[in-house]
Amino acid sequence: MNEIKRDLEGWREVLIPLNGLINWEKPYHPAIILGFTSFVFGLIWYFEPSILTTFSLLGLAISLIDFLVPMIGPNIVTAKWTVKQEQQYENICIRLHNAKVHFINLKDTMYSVKADKPKTYFLIVMGTLIALAWVGSRFDNLLMTYFLINLMLLIPGIRRHGILQKYFSRIFNVIKSLIVGKGKKAKAN
Repeated sequence: MNEIKRDLEGWREVLIPLNGLINWEKPYHPAIILGFTSFVFGLIWYFEPSILTTFSLLGLAISLIDFLVPMIGPNIVTAKWTVKQEQQYENICIRLHNAKVHFINLKDTMYSVKADKPKTYFLIVMGTLIALAWVGSRFDNLLMTYFLINLMLLIPGIRRHGILQKYFSRIFNVIKSLIVGKGKKAKAN
């Protein structure tokens, strides 16, 4: 955790507003996210660069951002770093640490399944790869990438606002009422 905090020290002034954007602190934040990704993917669609050019431009943008943000970020923010901002920064670092732990646990689980139950591991891997190959053959690469990027960027806000839980609980309640309703009809007969 302290290592993550230290590594992101130059980014802390930028991470707090980005965290607010990703978590939809304002009602128009999802529109900003979708608008930005739509603009970027619209440029890619319009200019149709080769895959090598696309990755090179992406690498250039990431390198430029990684170089400039730690230098410019502290100079732009003139206000003093407050206790509230420090707490928000720590929460961001905790979330990043938790994500890292989840990925490590997934990797360890897959290794243990491979060692303990190789047939189950084979079925999981092959099923996943076949499903991904089928989805990949049905949709355009750029469109699929656009949807995946938007989904990744919108998931934190969706989770924070409980949107999935709300809709899945409705679906679960409908299914439950159908099952319970059938059970009551069977008892009545």
